[in-house]
Amino acid sequence: PEDPVFALNRLFNADPSPTKISCGIGAYRDNSGNPTVLSCVKKAKDLIGSSTENEYLPISGDAEFLSLSRELCFGPSPPSNISSIQSLSGTGGLYLSLKLLSQIGCKKVYASNPTWGNHKSLSLNAGLEYSTYTYLDLSNLSSPSIDISNFLKDLSSMPLNSAVILQACGHNPTGVDPTPEQWDMIVEKCRERELYVVMDNAYQGFASGSPESDSLSIRKFLSSGLDFLVCCSYAKNFGLYGQRVGAVHVVSDDSKNVVDAMKQIARATYSNPPKHGSDIVKTVLGSEELKKDWVREVGEMSERIREMRSKIREKLEETTGGSWKHVTDQIGMFSYTGLSKEQVMKCREESVYMLE
Repeated sequence: PEDPVFALNRLFNADPSPTKISCGIGAYRDNSGNPTVLSCVKKAKDLIGSSTENEYLPISGDAEFLSLSRELCFGPSPPSNISSIQSLSGTGGLYLSLKLLSQIGCKKVYASNPTWGNHKSLSLNAGLEYSTYTYLDLSNLSSPSIDISNFLKDLSSMPLNSAVILQACGHNPTGVDPTPEQWDMIVEKCRERELYVVMDNAYQGFASGSPESDSLSIRKFLSSGLDFLVCCSYAKNFGLYGQRVGAVHVVSDDSKNVVDAMKQIARATYSNPPKHGSDIVKTVLGSEELKKDWVREVGEMSERIREMRSKIREKLEETTGGSWKHVTDQIGMFSYTGLSKEQVMKCREESVYMLE
């Protein structure tokens, strides 16, 4: 069957209405509905120019890009037990991670219910059984929150050495993230059950507007001493959707051997990562001036999303008379509306396209 996100986009593109609205594909747009190219990215492209060669990167990727990515993810001077491999954005990083876990004997992986639709496909294609854990408490649709009690209960019932996918920030598709205290409890349950933790870090900077704040969950796992994997994407926070820039960071005393095994998977699937996107990211992160520009710009995008949430909530409460507090309680690019399938389909009749 057709991927539901791209199927929705196809319906949107075919709609002749001049007032149509797409709430499907998670890509940032300006007030005119156009893609945004960050000024720091434009400056980086100018600096790169045509001087860069088009040779293959190593299978593991660009070493300078990976070093800068580690610093963004874990902070300055990250521990020496972290090794990295460049990936085809976050999706490719997740596949490398899940395929590796399948090869070393892991049988089952769990993701939140609901979660990004591709988590299931990636898990099954990697040869793992797929299941879900409780995430949202839907007893009050006007203010959905983490159902931490059942979340922890589900973690406790997972077989030892199962894998669990945790979204680092800006949860897709709900916009609801655990609190710092809840993250502490999640870390301890993962330790207790000896789980293979795969962190999906697709929106660093987009959730709170601060790349540093959005790494809180990752830093908590780092300070715990547990082994874990972090799959980073630079599609959303750099606006580099088509460049497929990502990285997997392996936190383990055996991290070098783990990355060597991932390199074998990469070699058998795509051989070498693309070069241009990682050149852009390393140029930005490697320049004090451009990095400051990027932090400012990603903060501005996040703030604009918050402003849009406020306006949407105001208009919905004005027209429906109900509470839409959850729209502004949630963060990042995604929102759990609480609408039924029938209501979503009715919206489509009015040229407003949302996933069911």
